[in-house]
Amino acid sequence: MADVNWGGIFPVLVTPFGADGSINETRYKALIDDAIANGAQGVVAAGSTGEFYALTKAERARLYTLTVDHVAGRVPVLAGVADLRVEDVLEACQSAVAAGCAGGMILPPIYAMPSPREIVAFFEHISRNTSLPLMLYNSPRRAGIDITPALVEQLSALPTVVAIKDSSGVITQVSELVQRVGDRLRIFVGYETMIVPARAVGAHGVVAMAHQIAGPLIRDYWDKALTGDKTLHNLGRDVFAFYRCFQSGAYYAAIKETMSQLGRDAGGPRLPLLPLADEQKAAIAKIIADAGLARWANA
Repeated sequence: MADVNWGGIFPVLVTPFGADGSINETRYKALIDDAIANGAQGVVAAGSTGEFYALTKAERARLYTLTVDHVAGRVPVLAGVADLRVEDVLEACQSAVAAGCAGGMILPPIYAMPSPREIVAFFEHISRNTSLPLMLYNSPRRAGIDITPALVEQLSALPTVVAIKDSSGVITQVSELVQRVGDRLRIFVGYETMIVPARAVGAHGVVAMAHQIAGPLIRDYWDKALTGDKTLHNLGRDVFAFYRCFQSGAYYAAIKETMSQLGRDAGGPRLPLLPLADEQKAAIAKIIADAGLARWANA
């Protein structure tokens, strides 16, 4: 098994698009620099928040290389390598290795909804055919299946599996993961709203969405999560307010709209998502105003 010490905040970078729909590489590099300046201890390129499903294979490979080159060793770079076909997953893994990524974040097979036996066979096949260290990505809502702690324990025996991002949203599941495999795998949660309970049960990190909008807030929330600091409640209130913004429309489109309203424009989403409707934009604007979130974007 690869020896990794991943931990802390790993934001999944949005993929900024220009007016013509192409990737705005200049803006993307600025997002990388901001993330690292605000305490990111790793970054994820072409993940779900990066709209991997709307990128061509060539664009994803370009993002891997661009990210590794611009990070220049400051933090680990993980590549989102999920895809529909097993062969395409392996091609993404090969591109990530060629780019010099530290690892890949990988969903189980999308849409097929495989059985536990088939999930294991899938990850065994990937592990046999790539040297890329893998962060398993459990997202029951997106993938339609749950990679249970018992399955994760089985998968932890594979030589390239080194971590898991659990987006089940269930703290008892995170706690069980820590108990079963926390000595072998790095345990991450998929929502910043879970930082406090996840850290309390021994999770190692968070794969983050709000950090690239409000880096100082998420950094402070992470650092104070176990201290009992009297400001923790207020920090948490703002973290949850950001997530209410994201829930005002399709998550990945709403993240970009929230960024735009806070002066961190990353363009709009690609199809199949659309820019938010006026009433959705207004809902986000109200949350931002009521919670005073603009102070974090300017911190």
